[in-house]
Parts: sequence; C-alpha cells; structure tokens
Amino acid sequence: MMVALVLDIFDGAGGGLERWTTGFAQFLHRRGHDVHVVAFGGATDLPIRLHVLAPERGLLARAISAETFLAGLKADAVLDTGTCRAGDVFMPCTGSRQWSQRRLVATHAPLMRLRAALSPKSRHLDWTMRRIERQQVQRARHVIAVSSPVGSLLRNQHAIAPDRMSVIPNGVDTARFGHERLALMRPAARTKLGVQGSTVFLGSAHNLFLKGMDTAIRALRVLVHGGADAVLAIAGGVPGKVWHALSAGLGERVMFLGPVDDMTPLFAAADALVHPTRWDACSLSTIEAGAAGLPVITTSRNGAAELIRNDETGFILADPEDVPALADRMGRLLDPSLRARMGGAARVASYGHDVRANYTAVEAVLLANSRDHRPRAAAPSAARDRWRA
Repeated sequence: MMVALVLDIFDGAGGGLERWTTGFAQFLHRRGHDVHVVAFGGATDLPIRLHVLAPERGLLARAISAETFLAGLKADAVLDTGTCRAGDVFMPCTGSRQWSQRRLVATHAPLMRLRAALSPKSRHLDWTMRRIERQQVQRARHVIAVSSPVGSLLRNQHAIAPDRMSVIPNGVDTARFGHERLALMRPAARTKLGVQGSTVFLGSAHNLFLKGMDTAIRALRVLVHGGADAVLAIAGGVPGKVWHALSAGLGERVMFLGPVDDMTPLFAAADALVHPTRWDACSLSTIEAGAAGLPVITTSRNGAAELIRNDETGFILADPEDVPALADRMGRLLDPSLRARMGGAARVASYGHDVRANYTAVEAVLLANSRDHRPRAAAPSAARDRWRA
C-alpha cells in the first residue's frame, strides 16, 4: 500500500511529532509499504520518498500546497498529523494547535494576554487554526487521539461520533532504553556533563516556556538554597536573555544543552525527568524517561500523565505554576532509594507502552480507512479556500 505521511518538518532529531513520524515511516517500510513523506522541510537517509514542498507563509497556504501535491500523488492512505486537510486519517500529535496556542497565551502576563486578545493578527491565527482543524476532522474518515484527554477535547469541540475516533497513546522503543545498556553509558555520560555526585534533573523541551522549564528553574533554586546538590540539564530549546536572567546565580547548576540528536546518553546520566508542562498532548519524553527507569514529575496538563501512577512511578502536579509543589517532589527524589524504587516501577510499567504496539495500531487504522475500503467526499477547491481566508 502507498502511504503518505504529512507533517511540517521531517526531522528525526526534532520534537516528539518528528521523532514519532520518523520511526513510523521506518516501521511502515519494514512492513512492505511504499512510504512517502510530505513536508515543508527536512532531510532523510531512510529508504523512503521524502517530498519537500516549497515554503509557504501561513497555515492555510501550507495546507493548500500539501493538498495539491497529494492530489497528484494518489496515495492509498494519507495520515495527516495536523498540516493539511486531506488526510484519510487525522492524527493531531499536538492534540489541537488552537488549544495549544491558547494554553500558551493563557500563561503569559496579563498585558501580553490583552495584546493577544486585541491583536488582529492573533485573532486571525486563532480563527484560522479553528477553521482548519474543523475541516481536518470533517474530511477525515477516522481521527486518532494520542491520549484520552486529547480525545475528550476533540470530541467536545467537533462532536465526533465514537466510531470515527480511536485513542492510541504514544509509545517508545523500550529496548533502546534497556537498563543494562544505560548503566554502561552512565559513567561517561555524567562525566561529559560534569555532574559528578549531583542529583541530575533532566528537562526536555523545544518550547521552553510551554513545557514549564521556568517553573523547573525556580524549583531548582529552592532546592539549591536549601543546600541540595542538584542540577537541571535542559535539552531542546535555545534560551534567550530572559532564560539566562531567570537562571542567574545558579551557575552551572542550570545547563541549557540546546538541540540534542540522541537523548539516550542524557537519560543514562539523569536521575529523574522534570516536565511541568502547561500543555502536552502525550509527551514522548516522559514515556521515554519511564522506559529508562527514571521517575517523572509532570502535570495533569500532559496527556501522558494517564500512563503514570502518582506516587508510584512518578509524580503528577495539578498546577504547572506551583513552584513549591514541584520543589517538594524534586526534593523527595534527592533520596536515591526512592528514585530506585520509583524508577524500577516506571521501567516495568513502560513495557505496556512499547512503540511497536502503537505503530501496529495506527497501521491498522490506515488499512481500514484506505481507498480500497470506501470513497471519500471531494474537498472544496483551493481557489474557494483562498477566497474564504
């Protein structure tokens, strides 16, 4: 079967969406499918066809460009992760772009929230996101939610019939984070970080603010002022002046590592993952940390929190702004015996979230909703969509 996967940027070293799509493309190829990836950037050495489209300004322009290309490609099944409106299966890995953007705006200072509410540009972006998402849901034969909270959100927003939606939580390659493998990597990885005997809290975030790294830095400051020998290593986003000001006085106890191609050595070096996210559809990094035997501190705003047993495999905070609560949980994990007990339980629990089960379930949905199974309604013309925008 010819399968087309659509996303903005195809980059195996990117965020959770990019890493998942890269792995799923490999899985489909091994299963004998003819795999095509349609994106607006990226590169690959995988045995698949990557179609990089010309850059377009705006969400609607990108959607129309991808749809025009897909009309000529004539794939048997199209999986859209949120970029276009031509997916046989719509699987928004961010949960809802509009909701994610609103959650980000809601966490800003009152003046910035007011500016966003009054800004014609912000209001148009919100309207565009809502309209595109509605069309993605309406035109798709089936919708996949990556967590139960995302499923509830989409059902409430778009009145999706139960038989048109499946909830398939994210999964990870549990073998990649095997205990023996990481144990061998740990001494060299910690030496490279220069952490020696410190307790290492790991953060993974491309959008530092959305994922709550400011809360994590403030909580670390509480621990350090209390005499704790702890550090926070943050992989992903590139910090600006605001972030360096926020971590002022902590010195090398806060490490901004920038984009990281392979997180495995960092999981080997770390003692716990801190992910006080303000919104996450189903964070891959929290599932990966569990597979690596690390206790996780996250929030109820993370769809993957449903995979964590509070106080057993990790801690779930109600409020991503609650610095004292986060500092308290981080303080508990300064205890090596507690970390070992919770990390071991997290590793065992992760076996139920292996990525192969996830890939197999998504493949089954694609097969059931391919062109061979039932016709789809024709989409409105690109010219009409441009006029309506």
